[in-house]
Amino acid sequence: MEILPRYFLEIAFLGTAYRGWQLQPDRPSVQAEVERAMRLVLRREKVSVVGCGRTDTGVHASRFFLHFDHGGEAPLDDRLVYGLNSLLPDDIGVKRLIAVPDDAHARFSATERGYRYRIHRRKDPFLEGRSHLLRPALDVEAMNTACAHLLGRQDFSSFCKAGSDARTMLCEVRRARWTATPHGCEFEVRADRFLRNMVRAIVGTCLLIGRGHRPPEHMAAVLAARDRSAAGKSAPARGLYLEHITYPFIPEVA
Repeated sequence: MEILPRYFLEIAFLGTAYRGWQLQPDRPSVQAEVERAMRLVLRREKVSVVGCGRTDTGVHASRFFLHFDHGGEAPLDDRLVYGLNSLLPDDIGVKRLIAVPDDAHARFSATERGYRYRIHRRKDPFLEGRSHLLRPALDVEAMNTACAHLLGRQDFSSFCKAGSDARTMLCEVRRARWTATPHGCEFEVRADRFLRNMVRAIVGTCLLIGRGHRPPEHMAAVLAARDRSAAGKSAPARGLYLEHITYPFIPEVA
């Protein structure tokens, strides 16, 4: 069986208009738009791509990777990037094309992922759909005290959406911190892997602590419960961004 050359595409998108990355029957998705544009540029009847993960409806990505195999005679180059960007809608952009090893996988080869959650306190039309409006002031110090309990490799069942098909609930969280911003605050979290809805559930639990409804130690109790009902309500998708993902065969860029 012939092994076709494999490529990664790095893209970015605003998720407001889409039902997430994954193909959805009769629903708009980022994957559907990318595959449509690729069929036109590559002049192929069918193109299938594999994304680095799923995103929920309304979630954004400033850094997202997908892979595909190409059987054309000539190697692909940046003309593919230009062609795709000319056909994709304004809320999806291709950053670069990368030739990768034949066994490289956009999802399973990733060694670390990172998300950012943005909150603003005053109504701002320029942040609509791109940040979560939450007017009450939050205790950032208390939320960071709570986030210390998240670090390390442990069971995150309490932050996983019911019905998940994940084989294990173990994740290694390597960074989890809140930072005050001119508009409000932001949460940054990095881990080797994430469960479905995990970041939004963590943020929702942090908001209970930041508003004084629970003490920082509540986070440890939620983790120990291994029960989704112990955690807070999931924060809205519009504030969430996939912004960091690393692979051993792709050099980091500024």
